[in-house]
Amino acid sequence: MMSVSPPLFLTGMADDYLGFAPAFGRRFGNIDAGFIVFPTWSIEKPGIPEGIRRAYLEHAAEYPRHVIRFICNSKRETGLLLAQGLPAELLNKNFTVSDSTFCPVDDVPVEFDALYNAQFSRTKRHELAGLVPRVAYVTYVRDSSFIPEFSQLYHAAIVRNPEHRLINELLDGAPLTMSREEISKASARAAVGLLLSAVEGSSYASMEYMLAGLPIVSTPSLGGRDVYFDPDYCIVCDPNAAAVRDAVAELKSRNLSRNDVRTRTLAKIGLARQRFLSLADEVLADLDASPKFAGLDWPYRHWSGVPWRRYDAHFDDFAAHSARHTSS
Repeated sequence: MMSVSPPLFLTGMADDYLGFAPAFGRRFGNIDAGFIVFPTWSIEKPGIPEGIRRAYLEHAAEYPRHVIRFICNSKRETGLLLAQGLPAELLNKNFTVSDSTFCPVDDVPVEFDALYNAQFSRTKRHELAGLVPRVAYVTYVRDSSFIPEFSQLYHAAIVRNPEHRLINELLDGAPLTMSREEISKASARAAVGLLLSAVEGSSYASMEYMLAGLPIVSTPSLGGRDVYFDPDYCIVCDPNAAAVRDAVAELKSRNLSRNDVRTRTLAKIGLARQRFLSLADEVLADLDASPKFAGLDWPYRHWSGVPWRRYDAHFDDFAAHSARHTSS
């Protein structure tokens, strides 16, 4: 929630393609409201851009006082939505990762060649890290139904290379979710960050690595995680274990400054953050409201990514803030 009067939200795409805009309409009706919507996964798939257009037009007919703008994680995604006549621009949402939470940590010895922060699922292709001598894993499970897959894939990773290790503590066979602060500290123990899936969303982990000062080895991917990459400290290599091993060795040999990686990354997301705030004011103008963000420094450093909660929790917050705003 970026504004209460009028309501303005940043929301991720769900199955209905418009984030929680439809659910908001069902609860609060056709009132002036703005929604900046981003993909949570790659939308580079036949039928999805067309589906987004249909949902947008149907919503506009039912809630004509709602203003929706799309921000996309890759140039290709942006082009697909623009080709559908939708109001979209390239503005990769990784600018929302907290630079106060993720930062270099001094006086921590480097124990691992690489860190891979990812759920243990087959799409994350942990096997591509198998030839890197020492790898640390940070992971999570969404719920108990994911424990068997985690156990199988983690066991396979350790069998491939006994020098690999899980950073999370285990409880009853399941990894305990680490805090963002703990993940930032874990980054200090590795030389390089890994990104090995072929398709995903923008990958918060990619930004978390770079803000913590880690260079990145990635495979080619859809979803936009490479938008803020720099060839000086990011290598996109072939999707095979030998290429990943060699790319990690190459980045280690460059003796890169973590503060330099972070500073250059901050410069890139600083531009994106200012554009996002300008976009928010443009949406407010479309709602005949005064600007709220002009000239501000980034006001959301307490965020890291966009909070994931049930729609009703967000709407209850809005209703409570709206009531206080009205009474004052």
